[in-house]
Amino acid sequence: MKEILHKNRGRILLAAVFTLAALLVPLLRTPVIQQLGYPAFKTLRAAAFILAGLSILLALASVISSAVRAARERKEEKENAQRVEEYKARREKAEKNEQAKLNVREPLKDKVIYDRMKSWLNEDWGRLDNAGIPALMSDTLRQMDDMNAYQAKLSRLITNNGADYLEDTNAVLESVEQCILRKVRKVLNCFVVYDTDRAEDVEKMRDLLRETRDSNEQQLDNVKEFLFAITDFLNRQGEDDTGIEKLNIYKKTILESTNDQE
Repeated sequence: MKEILHKNRGRILLAAVFTLAALLVPLLRTPVIQQLGYPAFKTLRAAAFILAGLSILLALASVISSAVRAARERKEEKENAQRVEEYKARREKAEKNEQAKLNVREPLKDKVIYDRMKSWLNEDWGRLDNAGIPALMSDTLRQMDDMNAYQAKLSRLITNNGADYLEDTNAVLESVEQCILRKVRKVLNCFVVYDTDRAEDVEKMRDLLRETRDSNEQQLDNVKEFLFAITDFLNRQGEDDTGIEKLNIYKKTILESTNDQE
């Protein structure tokens, strides 16, 4: 409030002067009438009150306008501060999500898993050649490459044959890919926890990598057979009605396999 009054001190001072003048005129009634006459006194008194009223209204309007403007500025500052805080919160959340790329609440990204596995080849676990760890890690990377290749082949089969009605088969391969990525994710987490200088940890790590490799290989074999079945179905279109039933059996078998290995 002090700041508002300070900004409008000129108008307030002017209003005070005119108000004081309007109060003094009646007190000086006798001298004024004697010197200027009664009509002049009435005119002077009216002018003094009018000027006092106008100056007070002007000062009040200015103060009210300043108060409204100050309130609006405070509101805008508060909203800006709130937006800044919300932006910071969103950025922090985004940074946490960026760091937590292995979070299974969302589909795992094959590139993230692949890059992290590859990066471990240049760290302690990737240097245990005598334990066979690097070779098993390379097998896992090769399997993820194979999975991507199978997905690309399925996409080409569907596109080349105009078989949009087989689009749901992509979901089957995506399910297999997520199953593989979740297994590799376990390996990546164990890389962090296990120690390379403890023989029992190295043994556990080797066993986990072998188990992951063998399980993934089985999944990839199923996918390959599925692609052969799809190819056979497309080649036999119009010849019989048993092909789609065979594909459904493959899909069911593969999905059950991914669920069993969770």
